[in-house]
Amino acid sequence: MAKPVYVIGGGRHGKVVIDTLLTAGVTLTGVLDPGLEVGAQVFGVPVLGDDHYLDQTDPASVLVVNGVGGSPDSDLRKRIGLKFKTRGFGFQPVRHLSASISRHATMADSAQVMAGAILQNGVVLGSNVVVNTHASLDHGCQIGAHSFVAPGVVLCGDVIVGEGVFLGAGAVVMPEVKIGAGAVIGGGAVVIKHVPAGWRVAGNPADKIS
Repeated sequence: MAKPVYVIGGGRHGKVVIDTLLTAGVTLTGVLDPGLEVGAQVFGVPVLGDDHYLDQTDPASVLVVNGVGGSPDSDLRKRIGLKFKTRGFGFQPVRHLSASISRHATMADSAQVMAGAILQNGVVLGSNVVVNTHASLDHGCQIGAHSFVAPGVVLCGDVIVGEGVFLGAGAVVMPEVKIGAGAVIGGGAVVIKHVPAGWRVAGNPADKIS
């Protein structure tokens, strides 16, 4: 028997996640979000309360999905991911049916790959990573835990992305570039050289802005 699946967060990213899972034929038990009214529905999935709903649940008996979106100015997605991983919950994989994923790519169960994304051979996605709509990751790219790859991002071959990096929509990163932990890459940036941890860069070519 399939385990119950709960989506934590029913906002903008959460709705994309819910739609992706329903399209893939995954049965969802409920949405947990303090900002939504109990008894409401998101695409037919009932809102059951906030994540305290799972406090009395055996972590081995259910699966969860992190429906919180990524932001360069908030670590809420990371905190939710770590909270449930630390408590021993398993994660329902999120893989859109239209995504092209190499048989030789490696992904944590908690990683999410959205519509039209491309993952070539040797790609590695860490825990709680999001690869968003129509992002393209070429051979050998490695994405650290809790990083967020926004729509339309292009990573050329062998790019190394540290933990907790935010890559803005449409950013392009040249081959073999390394991006340090916690860096923020602005939307539309063209990154041609390594980015140290914690830097914020933007522009073409990308340069430090803070």
